Amino acid sequence: MKKKIISLLLATTMVATTIVGCGTKTDSQETTKDATATKEEVGEQEISGEQVTLRMSYWNSEDTMSALLDYLATAVPEVKIEYQFVDNDNYNTVVDTQLSAEEGPDIICESPGSALKHARLGYLQELNYLGDRYSDAGTSVYSYNDNVYALPGISWFEGIYFNKDLFEENGIDLPKTFDEYISVCKKFQEMGIKPLAAGLMSWEPMLKNSMAFVAAEYLSADGKDFGSKLREGQAQLEGTWNPYIEKWSEMISEGIYTKDMLGIDHTQAMDEFATGKAAMFCSGPWDCEAIMEKNPEMNLDMMPFFGTQASDGWLIGGPGCGFAINASSKNVDLAKKVLEALSTNEGQAALWENNQGGSSYLKGAEFALPEVYSSASSALNAGNVYCPWNEWGSAAPAHQNYGLEFQSYLDGQDLDTTLTNIDEAIQELLSK
Repeated sequence: MKKKIISLLLATTMVATTIVGCGTKTDSQETTKDATATKEEVGEQEISGEQVTLRMSYWNSEDTMSALLDYLATAVPEVKIEYQFVDNDNYNTVVDTQLSAEEGPDIICESPGSALKHARLGYLQELNYLGDRYSDAGTSVYSYNDNVYALPGISWFEGIYFNKDLFEENGIDLPKTFDEYISVCKKFQEMGIKPLAAGLMSWEPMLKNSMAFVAAEYLSADGKDFGSKLREGQAQLEGTWNPYIEKWSEMISEGIYTKDMLGIDHTQAMDEFATGKAAMFCSGPWDCEAIMEKNPEMNLDMMPFFGTQASDGWLIGGPGCGFAINASSKNVDLAKKVLEALSTNEGQAALWENNQGGSSYLKGAEFALPEVYSSASSALNAGNVYCPWNEWGSAAPAHQNYGLEFQSYLDGQDLDTTLTNIDEAIQELLSK
């Protein structure tokens, strides 16, 4: 389960998301790089001189891939990449429809759940010969029947940003356990400082925060096989996760998460933190630049999430989007050349340039961790970075149901109902 995170070449901004939000949307539904029109026939070749046009689709905007696209233009000059952005809200529907019609882009950026589904349906090209260049921690979530069907992108992670000056000026030590974290929050409350800014209008924050606690307390120990059992229909949250969520619920009972936060969005919460009105804010490297732009003088750092026992802590995260090849592409060999170029130190460096904040799973690709993540370095170096829903297989999209149900839980819904509703969403996905 542990994902061995390689220290990377960070500088201070990244992703997501992910599947859980690591990118920037544009105003249009779909944009392309070096393209003037959308093709009617997916897979149609356009030849300009000796170049062949290949399509690459992703739910992140082009600026998250610009350095990689520039690198590929040099590394694989016979290929011209037409980059297609499709909004995350519609991405799976659009790609599913195209692939089922034996159409679609040549290179597809896939979430772990989508990759598993598409591999099972025979839509993706097997990539074992390139997968061997990557660590198992990166390829395991993109494998089906012992074959690799997508190459892991730069990892993403999320922890707890904190204002170092507020901690130091008030004589507050960093916590090492969940109970100590609750105590720290209470101290800030007593001083009239909001302990944690949170935009709970989104379903993501409580999803990640609660799952990080369950990962530290259960999934990294007695529950190491929970994800594999769940995707086989042999385990469920209700009856298993209850005691861990009950303990985590001190986040609610102690007033750290409050109902009024359901009316606050991500940007508002980030503003509260950046302007010194809150001591902490849960997010990842993708928000670092925006925080520092709002407050260039902030002494910023990140701590991990904790369980009840003292440890290096845990971060929510895992492999970024996987790069897969459409089995119906008319240019599979050229698409493989593109992924071969990606699977080099130079290719990974180019991918990282616009996704700073994560690590590469390519063996031997090592980059330096910036100072802003120094208090999370022990967790990163220990490989304590884990995204539970990545192990849910075709039920992975139910992580959104989880987040939505936990919004209802904060609003007064009982825990048994909350977990049962999530289990029902999981079972529906598994039955398809």
